[in-house]
Amino acid sequence: MKQKRTFLIVSFMLMIMVLQLHAQATDAPANVAAALLVKVAIYEKTISGSAQDVSIYVLGDAAVAAELRKGVGKPIGKATLKSVESGDGLPAVKPNILFITDPSKLTEALEYTQSNDILSATNKPDLVARGVTLGIGIAGGKPRILLNLSSSVEENLDWNAAIMKVAKTIK
Repeated sequence: MKQKRTFLIVSFMLMIMVLQLHAQATDAPANVAAALLVKVAIYEKTISGSAQDVSIYVLGDAAVAAELRKGVGKPIGKATLKSVESGDGLPAVKPNILFITDPSKLTEALEYTQSNDILSATNKPDLVARGVTLGIGIAGGKPRILLNLSSSVEENLDWNAAIMKVAKTIK
């Protein structure tokens, strides 16, 4: 009887561990990240609230940039996605959104976004805990949106409260 009880306890603990691992977000593919970024950017008031042109710079991943370029000309609230550029270094011209995919450039990228009031975003959820404001990942086979509230303050962003309904927040 004791062996059966021990077996049940160990089985239950293993099941909990597997579920926790399954619930953790993994990197989002380029197409998912691009589609969700454009949809979620509407919640940031300074980006979507005016009739300005929105530009995105992708640091370190041409595939993400290619997917984002498919959205050029589409609305983001009252604004329009005007351009998507990419490269391995920081942009020469200030974008509205800096999409970071290269962890080796994270420190300099975050210094740039925070000093220029730029939304930092990524498809690598582990970078959100390290300071990127907006993350897009996959958990349980479904897209997951992560929002780092502390980083958001550092970047002087103004979010519509509705973002809290769709994003998991990190402080």
